Amino acid sequence: MQVAKFVRQFVFLTVAVGSISVLSAASAGPALAAQRVDSAAAVQTADQGIATTCLKRALRKTRAGSAGASASIADAKRMRHTRAALRRRCAARLRAAANKQPQPPQAPAAIPGSLEIGIDGGYSEWNSDEVEMRSALGAAVTRHEWDISEPVDSQDALVLKAADQVHTRIHALLGANELGDPGRYQEWVVDFIRRYGVGGSFWSEHPELDESRYAITTFELGNEPYYGGMTASQYADTVRPTLESVKELGLPAKLILPSVIFGSDTSWMDTLYKRIPNLNTLFYAFADHPYWYGHAPTEGGNDGPLSRVETLRQHMNALGAADKPIFITEYGESTADCGEECVSESVQAQHLSEMLEAVVSHPDWGVKMFSTFQLHDWGTDSSDREEQFGLLREDGSPKPAYGIVQGYAQQYRG
Repeated sequence: MQVAKFVRQFVFLTVAVGSISVLSAASAGPALAAQRVDSAAAVQTADQGIATTCLKRALRKTRAGSAGASASIADAKRMRHTRAALRRRCAARLRAAANKQPQPPQAPAAIPGSLEIGIDGGYSEWNSDEVEMRSALGAAVTRHEWDISEPVDSQDALVLKAADQVHTRIHALLGANELGDPGRYQEWVVDFIRRYGVGGSFWSEHPELDESRYAITTFELGNEPYYGGMTASQYADTVRPTLESVKELGLPAKLILPSVIFGSDTSWMDTLYKRIPNLNTLFYAFADHPYWYGHAPTEGGNDGPLSRVETLRQHMNALGAADKPIFITEYGESTADCGEECVSESVQAQHLSEMLEAVVSHPDWGVKMFSTFQLHDWGTDSSDREEQFGLLREDGSPKPAYGIVQGYAQQYRG
């Protein structure tokens, strides 16, 4: 995948959906440098024009009283001072008027706050093309999945690449939809935190890396167990030993629990609170995947993504978790040829922009992280929905949604 070629070809990647237009940060550096050169030249030209205009006006205003051949030296000196004063006042007025003109748009700056816009990181190693694509996107956080049947340190190379080459912090997804034996899961998670968390052994082995920036601090306990992998009771009983152990050991870890709400059905979350009465003392946030395949986020009434996030927030508040954030750890649209559950590339961009704008404009929801699913397609011209959720096509070329997500990712970095 020739990612570098595409980045060079698109010096400015501007994507407009509705009223949204963002500059691709992958090429913003050279573009902004050129802008500054052009701006400096424009300022110099404008100053020269103002100076010429004001000199002419000063001469015109003082011509009637110009000193003739018989004028004294004092008269000539006074005339020079008068003209100089007229030129200064003229220049000040013209520059003030020029400064009121609209300025050229600037590249988006990072917005202070707690919200992070990230990207899905998959569940396997990153080859050189993957590293290049992720570096170009520039997301501050990447959600990546670990296989709990593998040794804890099985993806040391990926964590190293994330910190040293991609410059992204990992949000760790620990396990998929089934977590297995509670005791073994508890032991595996504790070992994982002790390796990659703050003060972990991985960072001791790599003192050249910036641990304060890249140590893993957020850990998601399972992906979507509610879709047939585990019942709510089974899930609660499996993660409870892990939650309690992390607290008892005082490990530096923010634990995130998957939740699902559809319409007014909050039974998954309610069961977790019943099985773990002191739950609010043990976890940091709930994770939600408000997919609505083939539909705009604003559609669907109570079943739509926006209403589901709103319901999640309200129910968390009612259960005493008003101070806990929400992590939207997956959201996206597929551009595969799969019928009503898939969309065109332009509609994918529109839906992502609407969802991102809703999250940004509702700070009352308390969304801490939004992770787009996913960076690039796994296949081409597929009828399999899962193959083409990417912001990039399989060959690395950008879809319209790429610039939109990249713009938000550059602005909202936690």
